[in-house]
Amino acid sequence: MCLKRGAFDSYIGFGTWFAHREAVIEAGVYIGGRCTMGCVTIGRNALIGSNVDVLSGRHQHYFDDAETPRKEQGGVFTQTQIGENVWIGNSSVVMADIGAHSIIAAGSVVVKPIPACSMAAGNPAVVKKSLGARAGLVQNA
Repeated sequence: MCLKRGAFDSYIGFGTWFAHREAVIEAGVYIGGRCTMGCVTIGRNALIGSNVDVLSGRHQHYFDDAETPRKEQGGVFTQTQIGENVWIGNSSVVMADIGAHSIIAAGSVVVKPIPACSMAAGNPAVVKKSLGARAGLVQNA
């Protein structure tokens, strides 16, 4: 009742909660404890560490009108896409899509899309190297 779609063979750690019913979890997904999930689609066999926050995009709250409280100004919620076989390290914050077969280092803040088969790290997260040749994966995955 709290997900748009969820696979029965996935694991969701203690204290993890879903802020939006639009979340989709594909087969074989592992989500660690104390995570927060917004509008997200998580691809097959993705691994998400503990304390990871996946937001519903970068523009959930408008702030242009100084006279109106921010919580009343509205915003845009988008479906964040996490590709299959992605690994997101502990305590990361994800606000943009992550391509399939990518790795996000612990503590990273993803504010722009990460291409498939990439290793990214930092705040903001930037691609440090391509994993395509090493992992035997196609770059367009």
